Amino acid sequence: MKRLLVVALGLLPVLAEAADPYVEEVMTLEQARNLIVGCERYAAQHELGAVSMAIYDASGNLKVFARQDGATLATADFAHIKGRTAAITALATSELAKIEYADSARPMGIPQLGTLTIVQGGVPVQSVSGQHIGGFGISGAPAVHDEACGRAGVEKMQAAAQQ
Repeated sequence: MKRLLVVALGLLPVLAEAADPYVEEVMTLEQARNLIVGCERYAAQHELGAVSMAIYDASGNLKVFARQDGATLATADFAHIKGRTAAITALATSELAKIEYADSARPMGIPQLGTLTIVQGGVPVQSVSGQHIGGFGISGAPAVHDEACGRAGVEKMQAAAQQ
């Protein structure tokens, strides 16, 4: 038994070098701040009204929330739901809407869940390496601009990471 243990322990360095261990990326506070900066730039360029922005990590935990001056309470609630939905599904909420209504005879039931939404404005967040690290929910502008604002934030975050 002792010999088997010695042989096994002797193989550990060889096995450790055989493959790189899986590393899960986690959204940083700097990345979350860059999401907001990119979204706010888009909103200013397109002269949008005040928006609320909710950023969640890939596990669905709130990372950062920001509500611009003048954004209503309803936008805050929607931003949270959109961001969390995108975080835990790794899909844009607009993509979930397409799936939800692909078969009208058998909808998935998302509109009946209080924790998920198919309202446009939630986007998944991927790191530069392509790993899903969270979701970004925006509310306060027309839905198509909410989503575009979120995508602008993701682009800013990824660009900042490559500098």
